[in-house]
Parts: sequence; structure tokens; C-alpha cells
Amino acid sequence: MSEELFRDIAARLDAIGEKVSEERIKSIVAGLLGDQEFTRKMRFGTGEKQLVGSKFQRWNLNTADIEFLHDLMTANKRNGGPGPSEELTKAFNAVSEAYYLPMEEVRRIDRQAIDNLFPRVTRGNRAQYEAAIRAMDTAESGYGSQLIGAQYVGDLWEAARTEARVANLIGSFEMRAPTAYLPVEVDFPALLHVAESTSSTVTAHTTSKTGSQQVSVTAHKFVIHQMWSQEMEEDSIVAFVPFLRAQASKSLGYYMDDLLINGDTTLSNGINAHDTVQASTVCTTAFDGLRHACLVDNTGNSSSAANAAPALSMFKGAYTRMIDSTYMHDWGHPNNPADVVHVVDPYTGDNLLLLDEFLTQDKAGNQATLFAGQISKVFGHPVISSIALKKSSTVGTVDGDTAGDNLYGSILTFNRNCAKWGWRRRVQVEAERIVESDQNRIVYSLRLGLGRFTPTGAASGIEGCDLSYYINI
Repeated sequence: MSEELFRDIAARLDAIGEKVSEERIKSIVAGLLGDQEFTRKMRFGTGEKQLVGSKFQRWNLNTADIEFLHDLMTANKRNGGPGPSEELTKAFNAVSEAYYLPMEEVRRIDRQAIDNLFPRVTRGNRAQYEAAIRAMDTAESGYGSQLIGAQYVGDLWEAARTEARVANLIGSFEMRAPTAYLPVEVDFPALLHVAESTSSTVTAHTTSKTGSQQVSVTAHKFVIHQMWSQEMEEDSIVAFVPFLRAQASKSLGYYMDDLLINGDTTLSNGINAHDTVQASTVCTTAFDGLRHACLVDNTGNSSSAANAAPALSMFKGAYTRMIDSTYMHDWGHPNNPADVVHVVDPYTGDNLLLLDEFLTQDKAGNQATLFAGQISKVFGHPVISSIALKKSSTVGTVDGDTAGDNLYGSILTFNRNCAKWGWRRRVQVEAERIVESDQNRIVYSLRLGLGRFTPTGAASGIEGCDLSYYINI
């Protein structure tokens, strides 16, 4: 035990650039082992007994780290570099239940899922069927294998949910095909007043119908592209695996907030770059989000504050605009107050802190773990500050060519049931050796879609969110 503890301490000190003599470390270990209370409380390494004595235990890697490293080195091998070592392969097989599925099999499953979605290809739905097939053909990586059931993928997303302040507040579902359809309730059946039936031959009561619609969700491909300047050797990268996973989690957390809040497929004069053209590779051009619903799809769910300072009336006004009296959906007044969330940019949030209602209100309490970034509550609903909501112009859009026009704050209010993420593929890692620059490329890719609730089937029917803009900050 003392030798194992000695190696662990030495590796940790070496990792942070500190050098301590062997005698000093041994004296520390001897002192620690003599403290029975310390020995009872402390555990070194990952706790994975299969890794005891290995370099992976010395670097404190867990199952998710082992899977990530194995996937990275496997991808590197496909591109001509060294693959997983025998020690890594044994560790992977010992601690992980994940397995690799050939991309050809993934594509076959995709095709079968699309065929099941369209059991009959008719003249009316042929265009949708062909579009789904094209999406499958163009969105896959094209070679290699996909790691199925990997622990690190789930851990990566859970960490991203922790980093995200807004995206984690809406639900998600697994897409069976590149294009899926979410059934949505339009209205509920009417309650009828009828006379009592007094004979078996009485006329049947009038039937009531329950309206329904469907929302199309298309998976889009997103990538995180990193350059690695060292040799893609297992020993050189093993120490940085937790760091790489953490950075990927931070990136996913921020950009998923960005996608949900700022999504806009319009490249020229869009809501995120007015008076200019955005590149199609900008992640927010994949699909339309919540601000787009308020500023473009249903302009009745937005309001100019006319350069007024932040006030409680701005929050209250959103609730009224989120009432859908036609289909009887009261998005702004839910049974659960936590279902309505206010998102503010950091500048508006700082100004809200000066209001008496914010100054005197108690902390969020046990809800703080769910609503990351919460600064207060208004009328029982959480108020969250997110840097993904940017300062904007007088009309609520972000001016792309004159940054000086983006001086004003916004309040985005939404019901957590008004949208849903669709996952087609979580995360896949690819690695490539670039000989001419003595670098390595690491690419994380995922396929994701967003569905927004609309009882009419058209974006103009979205009532579950609202935007107040042109706020003096």
C-alpha cells in the first residue's frame, strides 16, 4: 500500500511540475499511513480495481476517461497513427461495456429507421422521404466505427448540462432517424352537456375530437475542431484526457445555450448579424431558436421597452403575450412556477440587482442546482443570467456591421415545455495526423435537432416564448 501511495503522490507532483526527493515523499507517506482516521477517509486513484498498478490509475483516470482515450487512439490509428497500447486495450476491456459498431452498420440502421418511419412511400410524402435519405447520406462521417454505449459520452453531456444555463432546462428525445416528427396536442376534447339516455335506441351523443399536429425535427451535424501540437502518442496525451473532456463539456454547454436562444437559419440580415452575412458554418445557422420565434415567426410575442430601464412590468407583460386563447394553452401561467423561466443578458441582470424586489428577495435555495446562474425570482419564476444572450440593437437584433449599435438589453421568457432537443448521435471522436505542420487534429462530432411546439404546425403559431428588447442598461 505504501509503495502504491508513494507512486501516486510522485505522479501528481510531477504533473504539476514539482520535484520532491524520494526520501521526503516516503516520510509523508509513512506519516499518512500512521494516521488511521486519514487512511479510513482517503482513497487514492480511481477506485477501479482493474486499474490498480497501471499508469491510468496513477493519472487518476476513471471509466469515462479510459473510454475517451481508447476512442481517441482508435481514431488516430484509422488515420495512420499509433493505436491503443496493449495496456490501454486491456484496461478498456476490463472497465467498459462499450463496443464499436461499424459505420456501415450505423448507416444500415439509419436506412431501416427511415423506411419504418415511411412504411408507404406515396406521392405526397416522397419529398420528405428523399430528404431524410439525403440527410443520412450527407451527415455521416463516412468511415471508421461508432463507439456505442460509451460512459464518457453520457458524462460529457451531463457535464455540459452543468455548464449550460438554459439548454438543460428543456427535455430531449432520441431520434430514430435523421428526420423525426414530434406529435403535439392542438386542443383537448370539448365537454358536452347532453340529456340522459332513457332507451337503447337513443341517438348516440355527438363525438368530440382531440386535435393534433406534428413538428418536424431534423438532425444537424456539429463539430468541435481542436489542433494538438504534440505527437499523438498515448503516453503524451494520457495526462490531458480529463482536461480535453472538460474543455469539450464547456464548449457544448455554451453553444447549446447559444443554439437554443439564438438559432436562425437566415444567413443574410439575420437576427444575430443584421446588415451583414453570416457564414453557414456558424452553429446558430442550423435551426431557428427562441429569439427567432419572437422576433420573426410570431412578432406578437415581442415588445420594445423603448429604452426604459429594467422593470417588473417587463416580466409581467410576457405572461399575457404567452396566452394562446385559440387553443387554450396558457404558457405564461403554468401550474408549476418553475416551468416559466426568464433569461437575461449579464448587463440587464446586473441592473436588475438594483431593484428593491431583487435586493430583498431570499436566495434560490434548493432550486439553485437546477437553475444554474439564477439571480432571483420574479412572480415565482426563476431569472437566469446567460452570456449567450447578447446585447442587441433597438429592434432586438444584433447589428453585424456596427457593433456600437448593440447597446441594449433583453429579457427572454419561455416555458420549459415549448421546445425539445432531438439527439440522433451523441458524440463521436476522430483524430488525424497532419505531417506538414507536425500537428494532430481532434474532431468531436454530434448530430442534434430542435423542435419548437406549435399547435398549428407552422412557426407562426409558437406562443411558448416572449422577448422584451431595447432595454436601457
